[in-house]
Amino acid sequence: MIRAEWTKFRTLPGLPWLVLLLVVLTVGTGAAATALVPCCDVLPSRVSLAGVQAGQIAAVALAVGMVAGEYSTGMIVVTLLAVPHRGRMLAAKALLVGGVTLAGALVAITTSAVIGPGVTPTAFVGSIVYLVLVSLLALGVAAAVRDTAVAMGVALGILYGFPLVIRMIQDPVWQERLAWISPMEAGMAVQGGIASIGPWAGLAVLGVWAVGALAVGRSRVGGSVGAVV
Repeated sequence: MIRAEWTKFRTLPGLPWLVLLLVVLTVGTGAAATALVPCCDVLPSRVSLAGVQAGQIAAVALAVGMVAGEYSTGMIVVTLLAVPHRGRMLAAKALLVGGVTLAGALVAITTSAVIGPGVTPTAFVGSIVYLVLVSLLALGVAAAVRDTAVAMGVALGILYGFPLVIRMIQDPVWQERLAWISPMEAGMAVQGGIASIGPWAGLAVLGVWAVGALAVGRSRVGGSVGAVV
């Protein structure tokens, strides 16, 4: 099953290039931030790994393409007929997407850490895990909504919408509460700078979002083939 998903990944137009885009966006944005932001004004890890917030767009697009792309072409019908166990099919896609994102994240974060100064071990490892969890969150969303454009909008809205709302609220207590449930704000705590959220606790929040999205996606994938088409 993993081999079949790997074949789809290699043959579906654009998907391998999204891994390269993840690396380019992450490294390029981080390098630009390192060159432009004075090191003493912001935490070094945050500056050097600033590209993670840009690279995650490619991670989302990759995950969405692996699921919603099949629905748009109708190939999902063949996949569902070949794999009676819907949960197993989604698990295979999750392993493939997570593995490919992990490979791209390793290259991107390692390069960013070499270019930029002051990347801590926690920020290094946590940023890699962050990108993998974002891809799994997007995979679950795509399985739930089954439409490429809608899935991209929902996944990116979940990630970037919370920070926008937080910045619009004046009450610091509510800002902190929303930061605790925001997948991006909490997840990025691994890079430091959020005193109220521990790095791994924040990453766990993103993990809960990813598991929840996959659970919803699993329930949607579980419908009949006739309902899909």
